[in-house]
Amino acid sequence: MDCTMLLCKSAEDPGLFWQSCTLTTSVSRNDHSLVIQTKSMWHQWVTNRLGAALIIALLPASASADLSVLSGRSLTAAGMIKTQMTLLLDLGPEPAKALLNGIPLTINLNVSLVKESAWPWHISAAKWQYPFRIQYHALSNRYTLLEPVGGEFQAFTSLYDTLFSIRKVTVQEQIPTGVNQTDPMSIRVQLELDRSLLPGALKLATLFFPSWHLDSGWQQWQVGR
Repeated sequence: MDCTMLLCKSAEDPGLFWQSCTLTTSVSRNDHSLVIQTKSMWHQWVTNRLGAALIIALLPASASADLSVLSGRSLTAAGMIKTQMTLLLDLGPEPAKALLNGIPLTINLNVSLVKESAWPWHISAAKWQYPFRIQYHALSNRYTLLEPVGGEFQAFTSLYDTLFSIRKVTVQEQIPTGVNQTDPMSIRVQLELDRSLLPGALKLATLFFPSWHLDSGWQQWQVGR
């Protein structure tokens, strides 16, 4: 209620004016308090939501974190292409802490079959992705690894052992239709931490921290016969 609406009645009943103004002021103060309380609750919700993610992401960057493709070789036989790789995986403290807080992590092994040509560019004939999903279980104090080939679970007592088990990887795929086994071909391989699968709050926070941008870059070698 606005005090100006009651000015015409102030001459007949002055007390009405002051009583109404007092009531209006009280309601206004209550509304203002409600707005402040709502903003406070919203701020608390956002803080709780982002708190753990920011604590994990704001840890100092570690120089030891590394994903690398150390070596590899690929051979064709009977319409199949077989690739053997030696990998190096070290997540660093920030992703390791996320695992301990119950956040599963996925490391993708991306493999691309490339047809070589006389042109400066190459033609991608096929692409395969092999996700290695790692999760920590507090009750058993174990790390589990879901392998992309065969979909089998393995359990380990430490993150080091879990990552070391991915050091030697062999994959085999059928040569796609339209690609001749005798054509000159190359294999390109990349390791990356899949940040797209992280929970929303942590995914947003890791955009700004290089320690979460783990990527080996592409390594390439020719396919033998």
